[in-house]
Amino acid sequence: MKGSRGFTLIELMVVIAILGVLAASAFPTYRTFRRRAVGAEATTIMKQLVNAEIMYFLQNDKYFPGPGPGIAVFSNDPPNKPEIQQVQDALNIKLPVRHFLDFQLSDDGSGGVIIRIDASFPIFKDGSSGIHAIVDKEGNVTFF
Repeated sequence: MKGSRGFTLIELMVVIAILGVLAASAFPTYRTFRRRAVGAEATTIMKQLVNAEIMYFLQNDKYFPGPGPGIAVFSNDPPNKPEIQQVQDALNIKLPVRHFLDFQLSDDGSGGVIIRIDASFPIFKDGSSGIHAIVDKEGNVTFF
């Protein structure tokens, strides 16, 4: 077999085993990276929503969406859902959709607004899966 070329079955099995070990060790790192990225995105979007709500209040003397059922946008909603355009038009921000995050804007009952951003998996080091804020009618922001 002096002229044969190629790999033996043992060589192929060793390479596949090495690739399997590398993939298995990279998966937890990928999950951590994804969690941190979605958490950073949620924090950034929360800051933008709080600032947009304060600007809306200064222009309209009330928070968006005002008294009523509120507005909910979920990560699996179609990008053309009317509520998405309604939020974008009222608050003058670009609301990301299909980014693993659910958004809820609702009246807090005392003239303020509650903003909730949640994911279906933990996105922060403490294991929480969301960030929430209340902006009261004086403009004070409380994160919880």
